[in-house]
Amino acid sequence: MPLRVVACAVVALTVALCTAAGAVAAPLDKRAVPDSPAEFTSGPATRATAQAAGAWGWSASARAWTQSSGTLAAALVRRGPTAAITRGQFVAALVRVEAIRAENYGAPRTLAESTTGAKLRDAAPSSVGARAIALGWLLPVKGSFAARTPITSNDAALAMTGVLGLRGSTTELAGRLKTEVPGAGGVYLYGAAQALVRTVGLRYNVLDPYDALELGPTEGVNVGHGAYMLQKAATSLDSWRINDAQRLASTFDLPDLGANQLTVLRTGVRQLGQPYVWAGETEGRQSEGHGGFDCSGFTIRIVNQSGVASDQLAVIGERTTYTQSAIPQTRRVTRAKLQPGDAIFFGDRGPLSTPTQNYHAGVYMGNGWFIHSSGGNGGVAINQLEGYWGEHFAWGRRALKVA
Repeated sequence: MPLRVVACAVVALTVALCTAAGAVAAPLDKRAVPDSPAEFTSGPATRATAQAAGAWGWSASARAWTQSSGTLAAALVRRGPTAAITRGQFVAALVRVEAIRAENYGAPRTLAESTTGAKLRDAAPSSVGARAIALGWLLPVKGSFAARTPITSNDAALAMTGVLGLRGSTTELAGRLKTEVPGAGGVYLYGAAQALVRTVGLRYNVLDPYDALELGPTEGVNVGHGAYMLQKAATSLDSWRINDAQRLASTFDLPDLGANQLTVLRTGVRQLGQPYVWAGETEGRQSEGHGGFDCSGFTIRIVNQSGVASDQLAVIGERTTYTQSAIPQTRRVTRAKLQPGDAIFFGDRGPLSTPTQNYHAGVYMGNGWFIHSSGGNGGVAINQLEGYWGEHFAWGRRALKVA
């Protein structure tokens, strides 16, 4: 049997057990629970639930809401969940979201009320498209608003941070990421937006067996995914989530990094915006139907395939969280001794967990921050080792021989 088939079989077995274990450990305070255990897993029960709802069943109520509220045009919604949303349609929807948030939460109507605007080839200075560009909610496409161009996941994330009052936080986090993890290329602004959108819970994790319907950072947003984001932003976004996003942007910082640590974390930052895909191991094409990562697959990708020289790397060869964390106690790294680039694991009983009680993995960044691919975040995100994550931190595993 091919190695990959064996690995996937092991994943299927271990994650089936993970559902029950995670459900027992989940705290009652919903604000402390970043993930439903089912969002980490696959297996017969999860697949049956997803299949019963249908491929796009998870977006049905959101699509109905966008139509009834006038957020998206009825004709567009009737075209179905796979219909592409253009930049012009998305910005028009944000005007409606602003109005709903202003009525329900007293939020400002920045986009609708702004009178500033840059003259673009296809947008008058006073138009809503020009205002979106002037406010930095969207970036121009070759000097144009490009109203009829499909809006990408990256651009939608950036625009959503604007409507939520987090556009300044996006700029701040992008600057911090660039300072702390330099050399990642032109990913910082969009990576920051994607991280904040996931922090506030605007991305849905499409469950197995429908991972092919996920959304990568440069792919066009369709009605299914777009409606979900728009409804969440307008009607069901708790203020504590906004506070968490602001805190990420204003407090993210890392210690001085060694060359190999920087290489690993740079690889991770480049994946911000990638979706959670069960059994996923790469941002590229894979048999799961879409690029993206599950938690242990993400750890393997950014540690083993970061470009660190093999003689300076403590290779993590195991495929699942259970097996990755099954190391002798003498090799387990306590929280106080974690170093950037270490693999870290979370379990039902925190440090008292056994490897079979560990259900999640990530990579430590330093100063209490870690990066991981999480079902509840809808993909690659940055979190702190506090609250739920702090209580369930089990131990770390040294991944680099030379920092």
